[in-house]
Amino acid sequence: MQAYRDAVFVAYNFPPHGGGGVQRSLKFVKYLPEFGWRPTVLTSSVDSGGIRDATLLEEIPRGTELHRVSAPSIRRLQARSENWKLGKPLSLLNLLLQVPDADLLWALNARRPLERIICEKHPELIYTTSGPYSSHVLGLWATSRYRIPWFADFRDPWSKNLVLPYLPGYRAINRMLERRVLAKANRVACVSQPWLDDLQANLGREAGKFVLLPNGYDEADVRPLPFPEDLEKFTLTHLGSFYRNRRPFQLLEAVEDLLSRRRIPTSQLRIVFVGKNARKYVPSRTPFETHDYVPHRELERFRQVTNAFLLILDTSARNRGNYSGKIYEFLAANRPILAIVPRTGVAHQLIEETRTGVAVSGDKTEIANAIERLYLQWKDGNSAWNPNWKVIHQYQRRKITRRLAEEFNRLVTSGGSA
Repeated sequence: MQAYRDAVFVAYNFPPHGGGGVQRSLKFVKYLPEFGWRPTVLTSSVDSGGIRDATLLEEIPRGTELHRVSAPSIRRLQARSENWKLGKPLSLLNLLLQVPDADLLWALNARRPLERIICEKHPELIYTTSGPYSSHVLGLWATSRYRIPWFADFRDPWSKNLVLPYLPGYRAINRMLERRVLAKANRVACVSQPWLDDLQANLGREAGKFVLLPNGYDEADVRPLPFPEDLEKFTLTHLGSFYRNRRPFQLLEAVEDLLSRRRIPTSQLRIVFVGKNARKYVPSRTPFETHDYVPHRELERFRQVTNAFLLILDTSARNRGNYSGKIYEFLAANRPILAIVPRTGVAHQLIEETRTGVAVSGDKTEIANAIERLYLQWKDGNSAWNPNWKVIHQYQRRKITRRLAEEFNRLVTSGGSA
């Protein structure tokens, strides 16, 4: 029987929660046992997530201990706000609670369960992942109380997060709290180099403490697909949510321009949007088609009938560290990508390195030209398609998890030092 090293895995978002923020935590828990680590997961209650995807529960390894902690959460109120017509007051309340976020009560409630896990399991390591950043506040408390190495993982920026609309003064307060977390954590990981650099700039560079650990794709979920041969329409597909700084307006304008100038026949174009807020921002008319969030495993049916994927990000220079977790599944599915992303940002660089599509800024004309280019490649049978699979395969979830386990081993062996 294999001997495992025990780790406490603090992840607020975990199945049956759905959405992009769940995948990184779930895949680490899924594959860590292969590399000698047994995670005990401390997470939130089943009804705490904004999106539900019960099919993800099947990926949790048998025997994994899950400890769910409930706490008052504004998310539950927001789910009912439309019926109560309280959307704006609740949004304001959410902003007022951004120190560090609206889940601080959960982090406080989780202290006692975390104490019990530590006393029973005697773990060699505590891992926390954000968002929410309250997970790191819990890690800060735990590592101050117990002499256990702490690995803090950032899926997104904290004080420099562009999605969070901080009230005046709140960003500076969060930056101070962020610095405390960075100073106390024994290891700090982030998904992209620019975001990791921002974290390092807040604390000051400390050799060995900061680790680049990108997202990836799971071969069990996404496989290279043959191009569909019987599609009568060139199909572009966007898989993902829209929110504060991610909207499809430039793309919609570019499509309208293409069709009005008859550069692409309307009868040969189909653009599919799948995810939260798709119906809010995309018109319900040809050539557009919208779907609400669907379970992760059901995305395969959309990938199979897609000719090219759409990736839409905030194109400002401040967002250059954003890949979006979806990009790795797009790479693995053997389809070109039309990426509306920051110029010279990490997503732009990755698409060029993997030879997997066209990366453009938010200019309407540039977007229209890119769509037409992909359309003509489709008409030509994608004869020039030649992705760099050697680079793409580096982002398999199992390989990324191996790197995490190696960092765990080094951290424990060094007694928590850098």
